[in-house]
Amino acid sequence: MTTSAWPPRSREALVNTYADAELLGWTLFVGTEPMDADRVQHVFARNPRRVLLAACTKFDAVTASRKVVTAALVRLDRIGAILPCLLYGETGTFLVARGSGVHVSALAGVQVMAGAYARITLPPTRGARWDTPPWRLTKRAPLELPSAAVLHSCLEEGLRLYPRREAGVGP
Repeated sequence: MTTSAWPPRSREALVNTYADAELLGWTLFVGTEPMDADRVQHVFARNPRRVLLAACTKFDAVTASRKVVTAALVRLDRIGAILPCLLYGETGTFLVARGSGVHVSALAGVQVMAGAYARITLPPTRGARWDTPPWRLTKRAPLELPSAAVLHSCLEEGLRLYPRREAGVGP
């Protein structure tokens, strides 16, 4: 199955799963079991409280507190940069070009995940939603992921505005 309407909407979270799997070529997991989009749809129809994960093999995932990520999104918008961003719970995650997470890995309060054993949580998991999806809104094509270098000053500003304690990050 492919998405019937373009662009897929976050409220149609299972439709997003087809975009994630087919368009973006992501490996999807429910628990530790790899699944194709049809199987994910079946599993979530039986139990909508499951958690959908994607392996970080096609991108690096840069995660920080939701407040820091929101501040970075505002700054990115001002400079005209478009980075896919996923919000889940009290965190936000930017998707950047594979191998480029090193540009922000030294920032306190920022976690970089990459590789086959690293995972991010995706919709339709409860509480997960795309702020900026990783596909183009005008045509059926993935966004080109920029280097994490574009994020560095934006995350620094967010971290300055929301020190770790204010941002909801541990001690």
